[in-house]
Amino acid sequence: MSALTHDEITAFAESVEGELRRAWPSATAAGKNAERTLGELWPVAAAQGWTGLAADGALDAVMAATGRLGRVACPLPLVDAYVAQELLAADEPVADRIAAGEIRPVVAVAAADLPRVRFAEAASAATHVLLLVDGTRAVLRPIAARTPTPGLADPAWSDVTLAEEVTAETVPGTGAIERAKATLRLGLVARAVGAAERALELSIAHAKDRVAFGKPIGSFQAVSHRAADGATDITASQRLISEAVAALSAGRSDAVLAAELAVAFAGPAAVRTQFGAQHTLAASGYFEEHEAPWLFRRVNADVSRVDALPMAAGEVADLLIETGARMPAPALGEDAEAFRAEVREFIGRFAGDVAVRHIDERPDEGLIAAARERGYLTMAWPRSAGGSDASVERQAVLGEEFSYARLPLHGKAAIDMLGTAILRHGTEEQKRRLLPLIAGGTFPFYLGYSEPEVGSDLAALRTRAVRDGDEWVVNGRKMWGTGAHTAEWVWLATRTDPDATPPHAGITVFLTRVDRPGFELQRHRALSGETSCSTFFDDFRVPDSDRVGEVNGGWKVITTALAQERIIMANVAADILRLLDDMLAEVRKDPQGTVGGRGSAKRALITELAARLQAARVLVAAGIRATSTGGGARLEAPMAKIIASRLHEDFGEATLRVFGPAAALGETVPDVPGRGAFEWNLRYSIMQVVGGGTIDIQRNLVARSLGLPR
Repeated sequence: MSALTHDEITAFAESVEGELRRAWPSATAAGKNAERTLGELWPVAAAQGWTGLAADGALDAVMAATGRLGRVACPLPLVDAYVAQELLAADEPVADRIAAGEIRPVVAVAAADLPRVRFAEAASAATHVLLLVDGTRAVLRPIAARTPTPGLADPAWSDVTLAEEVTAETVPGTGAIERAKATLRLGLVARAVGAAERALELSIAHAKDRVAFGKPIGSFQAVSHRAADGATDITASQRLISEAVAALSAGRSDAVLAAELAVAFAGPAAVRTQFGAQHTLAASGYFEEHEAPWLFRRVNADVSRVDALPMAAGEVADLLIETGARMPAPALGEDAEAFRAEVREFIGRFAGDVAVRHIDERPDEGLIAAARERGYLTMAWPRSAGGSDASVERQAVLGEEFSYARLPLHGKAAIDMLGTAILRHGTEEQKRRLLPLIAGGTFPFYLGYSEPEVGSDLAALRTRAVRDGDEWVVNGRKMWGTGAHTAEWVWLATRTDPDATPPHAGITVFLTRVDRPGFELQRHRALSGETSCSTFFDDFRVPDSDRVGEVNGGWKVITTALAQERIIMANVAADILRLLDDMLAEVRKDPQGTVGGRGSAKRALITELAARLQAARVLVAAGIRATSTGGGARLEAPMAKIIASRLHEDFGEATLRVFGPAAALGETVPDVPGRGAFEWNLRYSIMQVVGGGTIDIQRNLVARSLGLPR
C-alpha cells in the first residue's frame, strides 16, 4: 500500500505534468511524431521512477499520473508497467528491468498463449507484451513485429506478433489476474476522465469568451447546464476512481467490485463529458490545431479498449447477482462505522421490514421516545443545548441507517433545521421557549418557503410582512406545504423590504403558530398519494417575538436551516440503495428467468443503476468528509442531488423494464416484486427532482461555481 499522503500524491502528479511539458506539452502532440516521442518519454518515465511504482504499492500515484497523461492525450502505458511489475515481482531481475525501462511492457488478455495480439497501445515504444492467459497465468514475451492499425486512436494501435521466447512466466492465480485486469480497466477510464476533464475546461473557457446574440454563450442555460453536468460527471468519476484505488491498495474483498463500479460510471461519463465539450466548442473545437479533437480520440479510444480486458466475474450486475455481494460503502472513518453498528442494533428493535413508509403515517411514539433517550434526535446540537456535538459523519450514519430501514424519525427535520437555526440566530427567550418543544421529536410544523410564482427561487419570494407595533401583518400564499394539514407551526419566510438590493437582503423569517385568524389551507393529493397544501395568509398577525434573526436578515437563517443538505442527500442515497437491494433480492430468486444470462440488456441496466448510485454515494461521502475537516467542497451536495434525483426517477422506470407489469402493482397486492416499493417510488421520484430546489437550480449553482456568466 502506498504511504503517500494526499499532498504527496498531488505533488507527484504535478511533477509528471512538469516532465510532460517538455516532451508532450499538450494534446496536439498526439498528432506530431507521437510514436517517436513515446519512445523518448519512456526512459524519462523510468528515470523519474514512474515505471517502478509497483514496488512501493503506489497505485494511487500511478493513477494520478495516468489522469495527467489523459489531459495531454498521451498513451504512455504506466498502468501496464505497474501491473507487469506487480505480477512478476517474484522474478526480481525482470521486475527491476521493468522499473529501469529496459523492458517496456504492454498488457493484453487472451484465452490462450497466442502469437498475435490486436489493439496494442503504444506498441511502437514497447518491447514486450504481458499476456494474461486463461485467467490464471501471465506470460511475458518480446515483440517480434508491429503493424500499425490507423483509426480512431492516435498514435495508432498495432497488431503485434510475439517472439517464441518467454522472458518470464508466473501463475499468480485467478484472484491476482482479476485484480490486474480491474487495475488496467480502471487505468483506462482514469486516463479518459483526465482527457474529458481537460476538454471540459477548454469548453468552459470558450463559453465565457464566445459571444452570440450579444451575450456570452455561457449565459445560455443549455450551455451552462451542459457544463454543470460535465463537471458533476467528472467529479463523481474522480471520487469513484479514488475509492477504487483505496480498496485495491488495501486488498479489500470488495476491491474488484469497487473498481468495476468506477469503470461502469466513469467510462460513459467521460464520453458524455467529451461530447458535451465538443458541442459547446462547436466549430472552434473541430479542427486539429485545437486540443479537443485529440482529446476526443483519447477518450473514445480508451473507453473502447475496456472491453478488450474482460473480467471473468462479469460486469457489476453479475457480481451483485451471482455472488450476493453488497455495494461497497464509502468509508466515513472508524468512529462513524462503530456508531453504525450501534445504530443498527437500535434499529433492530423497531424495524418492521415494510416496503413503503408514507409521509402521512403517524409517527411511532415508542421509537421517538427511545431515540430521544439515546440522544439521537438532538445529537447535532451543542452539549450546552442538550446535544452531543456529534460529528457530521455520525449524523450521516444515523440518517442513512434509518432511511435504509424505512424507519422515519419525523421530528428530526425540525430539530436539525429549525432547532439549529434558533440556536444560532434566536433570542435567549426563543431558545427557552422553543427548543424544548422542538427537541421532543414531535414538533408539528411545515415549511413556508415556496410560492406560486417563485418556486425554488426563495430570493424572489413575495409573501409580505409589514410591521405594526409589536406585531407583523402577513399577506400572501405558500405552496406545496408538506404536512401543513397537521401542522401547528409554520417556518415562514416573508419579504419585509420590497426594495432590497439584492432581493434576498429583504427577507425575514418567523416560527409561529398557525391557529390564529387569517390562516387557511387547501389540501392537494400528490402523485405519490401524500397530502400537500396551499396555505393562505390574509392579514395574519405574527408577534415580533416569533421573528428568528434580524429584520431583513432571514437569508442567513434560511441558509443555516438548509445546511443539513449533505445529510439529507445521504438519506436519499440510502433510500435508493434499499431499492437496489430489494431489486437484487427479487432477481436472485430466478436470475435467468428475470434478467437473463450474462450480457443481457437487463443486466446492463442493473450495472448502470448501481454505478450511478455509487457515484451519488461517493459525492455525499466526500462532501461529508470535507465538512468534517473544515474544507470547502460545497458543490458535492448539489452534484449528488443532480445524480441521485435523476437516478430515483430512472430506477423506478427501470423496475418496470426488469419485472414487467408486475412491478406496477401496489403494496396491497400479494406477491408483487418489491412489495409495492417500486411503483410507489416511481411516483414519488418526481418530488425528489423538484423538492428542496430542483436539479435545474442545482445545475445553476454548479455553473456559477465554474465561473459561467448569468
